[in-house]
Amino acid sequence: MVGGRGLGVAGFFGMKRKKMLYRGFLISVVVACFGFSGCAAYEDVFGDVGEKLAGPSAMVFSAAADRMYLVNSNDRVLYDWRQGNFQVLDVTNPLAPVLVKSARTLSFSGQIYLDEVTSRAIVPNRFSDNDSSVTDLMYSFSTDEAVPEDLLSYTTATMGLNSYAIACCYPARTAWITTSLTELQYVDLDGGLLSPSSVSLVMYLDTGETLSVSEAYHVVLRDNQAILTRDGGGIMFVNLDKRGVAGATPVDYMIADVGLVRGLAYRNDRIYVVGEGDLDGYKRYLLVIDVTALTPLVDNSSTKKLDKDNDGLLVALIEVGNNPQEVLLTDDYAFVTNMDDDTVSVVELATNAVVKTITVGDAPFSLALYKDGAGDDKYVYVGNIESNTISIIDVATLSVAATYQ
Repeated sequence: MVGGRGLGVAGFFGMKRKKMLYRGFLISVVVACFGFSGCAAYEDVFGDVGEKLAGPSAMVFSAAADRMYLVNSNDRVLYDWRQGNFQVLDVTNPLAPVLVKSARTLSFSGQIYLDEVTSRAIVPNRFSDNDSSVTDLMYSFSTDEAVPEDLLSYTTATMGLNSYAIACCYPARTAWITTSLTELQYVDLDGGLLSPSSVSLVMYLDTGETLSVSEAYHVVLRDNQAILTRDGGGIMFVNLDKRGVAGATPVDYMIADVGLVRGLAYRNDRIYVVGEGDLDGYKRYLLVIDVTALTPLVDNSSTKKLDKDNDGLLVALIEVGNNPQEVLLTDDYAFVTNMDDDTVSVVELATNAVVKTITVGDAPFSLALYKDGAGDDKYVYVGNIESNTISIIDVATLSVAATYQ
């Protein structure tokens, strides 16, 4: 298939497939026509992404600069399957963002880490045009506007296959990136992102089982511990102080009794995990899990296999909409995107209950929080990857205040 794992996996587990499959079919038809007269050229079927919104799949704000940085991954392949873009927008008026500049990238870029120390945005990327690739890349974009022509200029570095999520920083200036290689990679942000190192995610469970394949999806940091969601099920807890230690068992714990886990957030010794699966009946959920007791282990030779219920970790299971994807925490709420319902579930943190369901654009996926000058939660931005729009939700009224397109 043209686009390989980009079209098939794309890092977004459980997406609606109808448009992707249709586009994949069209790509296959166009490719099959190459070499035959009378067939349309590829470029005649899919246009350039240019400066368009095209699958807005990651966003992050710089409050000090009134800027938003945006990944358009083109994951639905509505434009040339090889193309995406990375953009900077002026959000002086947060209800009416204005494009400042756009840089062409490969499609299927992942999350963003905004390094305000060095005025860079670090973005992993998962593009591949064949199934034999074993590496991907990571972009480092300049966010320095002192020299306008240098804004969004970039360098790239080689990363592991399907590099997607990024979290920083432990130790200081060290960023951690998920891959599909059964390892968690890390780079020194002051070292030019060269020569990434890795921590193994192979798990020898204390039950005698061995999990030799772990494709990590999301990652959050809890001091010297990385918490990761695992494709196919499971939440892994990695002791980052075991990096580079020969013979160590980096994965201390694995919560096994969860289904297809996706988005992940952390606050105050609780993790908030989006997913779906058979948990006393098939459910689509936001799990609230207390991880207070799951402190890093020393000298362990196996990974502790845990049960969220039997080990007393589950605080709440909150049912949300169809095909839930990402979660974002504000002071009072957890917002969850429901891709197949075109809605966002709003969960009140004090009661762990859904208090509102908000209709947004088509296929909502990404989330970002805009805070005002006083540091108060103001707006939640929702990236709708099929309608190619951004819904802007007013946190005070829990309603859509504007749509950027």
